[in-house]
Amino acid sequence: MLRKIMALIVLVLGLARPLRAQQADSIEVIFFNVGQGDAVLVRSFEGRAALIDAGPDSDILDRLREYHVDSLDLVIATHPHRDHIGGMPTVLGTTPVARYLDNGHPFDSYQWRRLKWTLDTMETRRSVAKAETLSLGGAQIRILPPMPNSDGNPNNESVGALVQFGAFTALLTGDSERQELGYFVSLGIPNVTLLKAAHHGALNGVNLGWMQATRPKLVVISVGINSYGHPDSLALRFYRNSTRAIYRTDIDGTVRVIGYKDGTWRVETAAAELGTRAAAAR
Repeated sequence: MLRKIMALIVLVLGLARPLRAQQADSIEVIFFNVGQGDAVLVRSFEGRAALIDAGPDSDILDRLREYHVDSLDLVIATHPHRDHIGGMPTVLGTTPVARYLDNGHPFDSYQWRRLKWTLDTMETRRSVAKAETLSLGGAQIRILPPMPNSDGNPNNESVGALVQFGAFTALLTGDSERQELGYFVSLGIPNVTLLKAAHHGALNGVNLGWMQATRPKLVVISVGINSYGHPDSLALRFYRNSTRAIYRTDIDGTVRVIGYKDGTWRVETAAAELGTRAAAAR
């Protein structure tokens, strides 16, 4: 029975690969199930790790410990909404962090003030996001700085990150809405293997131009119980028309994508029904 359950948990996409520990030709992109919020761990086979957002509360620490993360080379706060930075002070206060970066915009909230106080008491290297490419072991993370003159909408001041590992690419854009997504396209966005749905699957985080520019092979939606209607049914139509592989943390739990240099990939989730869902989506 246990073997059957494990077989349902693991879906192999691209070349068939057995379940195994991370290998030297792979990178992990892990979308933690933190409820309504974002927290994404990128980890190279050398053990170098980057955390992009930290969810709404301190539960993120438990998620990191489950994956044996005891230090971070890079932490990115895409923008200062609670569902992205609520757990950030806990991470910074308990885990050695080599470098932290954000969009540089202050925000009037308790969570942002708590984060600022935490940063002010630490010696972690801090910087405002700019166009640069950072190394994470054998992978690179291209930082996409927020669009200038954003109209003051924090969503459109999100920091983007393009993870590149050989032919495997993953694009993470916080809560960017269509205006900022268009700006990212103007910076030169390639077709990607993996796309995190912007703004938790909201309709204002996707359009035809965005999907034509990115052409993802799989989409992950980080979302929980909410009163905003995320993910939007019309947004889901955009994703379904562009890719057959869609995962949601509110349904699938934590989603772990393992990417390989040759561009193939596989997915593991916490949901025992994954095999059925994925087979139906093929």
